[in-house]
Amino acid sequence: MNPRIYLLALGTFTVGTEGYVIAGVLPDVAHDLHTSVAVGGQLVTVFALVYALAGPPLIGLLQGVRPKRLLIGAALAFAAANLVAAAAPDVAALAGARVLAAVGAALFAAPAAATAAALCGPGELPRAIAVTAGGNAIALTLGAPIGTVVGAALGWRAAFCFVAGLGLLTAAAVALGLPEVPGSPAGGAGRLGLLRRPPIRWGLAGTLGLFLAAYALYTYLAPVARRATGFGGDGLAALMIVFGAGGFLAGRLIHAVLARRSLAVVLRTALLVIAGLLAALTLATLVPRPAVTGVIAFPLLFAFGAAWWSGGIGQQTRLAALAPQQRTQALGLHFSAQYLGVAIGGAAGGLALSLGGPAAVPALAGVVALATILTVRQVSPGPTAGAGSVVPPQRTTATR
Repeated sequence: MNPRIYLLALGTFTVGTEGYVIAGVLPDVAHDLHTSVAVGGQLVTVFALVYALAGPPLIGLLQGVRPKRLLIGAALAFAAANLVAAAAPDVAALAGARVLAAVGAALFAAPAAATAAALCGPGELPRAIAVTAGGNAIALTLGAPIGTVVGAALGWRAAFCFVAGLGLLTAAAVALGLPEVPGSPAGGAGRLGLLRRPPIRWGLAGTLGLFLAAYALYTYLAPVARRATGFGGDGLAALMIVFGAGGFLAGRLIHAVLARRSLAVVLRTALLVIAGLLAALTLATLVPRPAVTGVIAFPLLFAFGAAWWSGGIGQQTRLAALAPQQRTQALGLHFSAQYLGVAIGGAAGGLALSLGGPAAVPALAGVVALATILTVRQVSPGPTAGAGSVVPPQRTTATR
């Protein structure tokens, strides 16, 4: 595989770190800017909505820009947005910075995937996609916890400066190390055609529900974990490392699971495990016993990260297999549904926190995870295939 693809993984690591780190510094942001944690959590919603809704049309408008130039510009815009966030005097200014950051992230992610495909041969495509997406898993494991520790030690503004530095490093690495590659044709009409197909719509509903459940909790992990365990900033950072480690391990192993089990079984199992873990976390938050839950929280968050990441990779595999001739468009819709789920999850989690306290957040997320099991149907590309089968094209798109 072309080693320059790892430069694109650096970019997804940068974008992922910014998206995850805000959960670790959210209480400090809310305190410093004189607002509630629930209101501050809508910064996640703003980012996700802009990414989901503005990304595809902006990429269409800039389709004439060479991919390398677009990647550099997106990384620089992302870095600038985080510098603006670090200097934000109020919530409104910080929300504006998050809008700019979302634009930079959206303009980096899709061209990065297309560039990874252009840099590899057909047989290397699954591994190239896995490496590029792997930057996001490392962001969960290392980037977000490091940013949280930086924020705890130097203040939340320093955490945004840390991400801005990563953005500048990404822009420099792409400028110096990435070759010019041809651009990809626009796929707006293809996306509309895909949306008319029921299996695609069920798949997108599954992505939406999975990420809504995960982010309803993850956005408000700080107040939930504090209530259940009594942990401060360092303890929260440790939980985030364990959570990311579960996701990273799942990303390395899920392809082997998919080779032996049907995709429908994997998706249903992931959602059931997530629902069960959220039920346990709800109980731990309702009846906190820090001496006990402080220990249990680590394997619980590890398993949650593994189940969530397995479900996410399963969903990408599902959408790619359902449209093998329109893979870019199908995965583009997957990411739009993903960020729409992030946005709704942030809003719903904030509402649950405001109305029912910390325990209401994992309770709501668990109900959503259970309901999402209903979307696991028509996962294979055949017109009469049911939810319980996986055909070879699905396995070829799994992470390796």
